[in-house]
Amino acid sequence: MLAIPWYFASILKSPSSLGLMYTLTLCGSAVWGVYAGTLIDKYPRKKIFIWFSLIGGSLLLLASASGYITGTVPVFMIIVVFSATWYINNIYFPALYAFAQEVCEAKDYGKVNSFLEIQSQAITIISGGIAALLLQGVDVDSFQLFGLTVPFHLHIKPWSLSSIFLTDGITYFIAVLLIMKIKYTPHTEKHHEEGSIIERLKTGGRFLKEHPSLLIFGVSSLSVFVVVLTHVILLMPIYVKNHLNQSAGAYAMMDVYYAIGALMAGVWIRQLFRNTSTVKSIIILMLATVAILLWVTFTRSTLVFFVFSFIFGITNAGTRVLRITYLFHHVPNPLIGRVNSTLNVLSVLCRILLSAIFSFAFFLRGDNIVWTYFFSAIFILVNMVLVATKYTSLVKDYSVNTN
Repeated sequence: MLAIPWYFASILKSPSSLGLMYTLTLCGSAVWGVYAGTLIDKYPRKKIFIWFSLIGGSLLLLASASGYITGTVPVFMIIVVFSATWYINNIYFPALYAFAQEVCEAKDYGKVNSFLEIQSQAITIISGGIAALLLQGVDVDSFQLFGLTVPFHLHIKPWSLSSIFLTDGITYFIAVLLIMKIKYTPHTEKHHEEGSIIERLKTGGRFLKEHPSLLIFGVSSLSVFVVVLTHVILLMPIYVKNHLNQSAGAYAMMDVYYAIGALMAGVWIRQLFRNTSTVKSIIILMLATVAILLWVTFTRSTLVFFVFSFIFGITNAGTRVLRITYLFHHVPNPLIGRVNSTLNVLSVLCRILLSAIFSFAFFLRGDNIVWTYFFSAIFILVNMVLVATKYTSLVKDYSVNTN
């Protein structure tokens, strides 16, 4: 997912095509995300992980094979891989959280969500570093250590998309083997709800309608995540290339710094806000995100962008951990898949709006990309105000310490 946006922005030199692909993929995920929630609540979550890993791996190997046969991966296959990966994530993450809630006791929700974020971001750091090597290659004969030049020969040629897709596809099948070995005892009663898809969707919608404050909180608290995804997929490759005039290596390193910040949030965010209510903690993190977005809007510094990526990782991951823990305590497990997916779909609609606006030619020319970060800050600020207006109702019945 790092290789494809950079391929469109730098190799094909077509950022507008990247914006169109991202927007169309989001439009499809708005429909798919709702249906995915019904699958999560109807079928064993372990089987969902297995089947969609098989689908993802198969598509990646097919795309890789087409590249090796024809000499280059066809653009339509790149779009298929991008969209399929996106749709798999649409069901993977809600299913993962539903699975975590299913197998854990309520007192461990905060700890488990932190662990999930830690392992996820640790893997992101590793994959981000590898991505830098695959996208740009390495050609060094020495490095500096305490002022001394140490001979160190490392030469790696940049990888083709075919090779990257092949490697990624293999990891999906390794995942299947690992998932098959998982054994667990549910801590919540699994309720297999019958009826049509429409009837099951109505049940999830009815729950949110009966809890309007939870609906606003669930959607608005995702605004940081909405901007993160838009930033990583659509904005960052253009910002790095056009505004900072940096290479693929710097682009991939942004992801590493982001992941380091997110990793730290997974480790320390609960301790940092242990004496603060979850809702107030999220408001603070949203305000911090607004500040750093405005910072990169009016600067032109690679170092500042590294710092921005690091802090962005902290605020997004911290918000995710606290938000999911709050939902675990307030949404029954038989409904968590549909509720989470419904909230995610509403956030997808926000992403569609942002990506459609940011895909205008004006934003893709020269330094104009910086204004997308300014409008992203305003977007989060508006959502932060919405959460703040519901603060009293969100905490008045808050009898469980979710930190």
